[in-house]
Amino acid sequence: MLQLLENLYLFKGLRQSELSLVEDISELKFYRAGERIFSQSDTADSFYVIQHGSVSIDQSEDDVNSVQVATLGTGSHFGEMALLDNEPRSASASAISDSDLVRIGYEPMMQLLSSNPQIEIHFYRELSKFLCSRLRFTTLDLSYSRSQNLGLF
Repeated sequence: MLQLLENLYLFKGLRQSELSLVEDISELKFYRAGERIFSQSDTADSFYVIQHGSVSIDQSEDDVNSVQVATLGTGSHFGEMALLDNEPRSASASAISDSDLVRIGYEPMMQLLSSNPQIEIHFYRELSKFLCSRLRFTTLDLSYSRSQNLGLF
């Protein structure tokens, strides 16, 4: 698990002792193919890093209509947004294949960050960069959609 965390940009560059603190609050969870990890609108209490496998992120307006937002593989993370805004899950996550996920609870992560300023600065800086890149991609995607469907907007 330590090698996965040290290669994840959120933690890359931290000292070994700092990485060990993150590993101490992490737990490995196994999900079978098709198993739900969490559902849209659930109260969020953790984020995940895919150690092995693949995960589908889906958003739905109702039980019938669902849109796949992303397919994530080994080394990807998800579920981190509510760590920042404390909002319910904005999408559902399900294992596509048998998957080993590293689960990091929000409460232990917040305690770790508040007691370790160097980890806190690094983590929030890297998470901010990630969320900015996600927003830029979403903006580009929306701009393209608008240009293709001018009558719909």
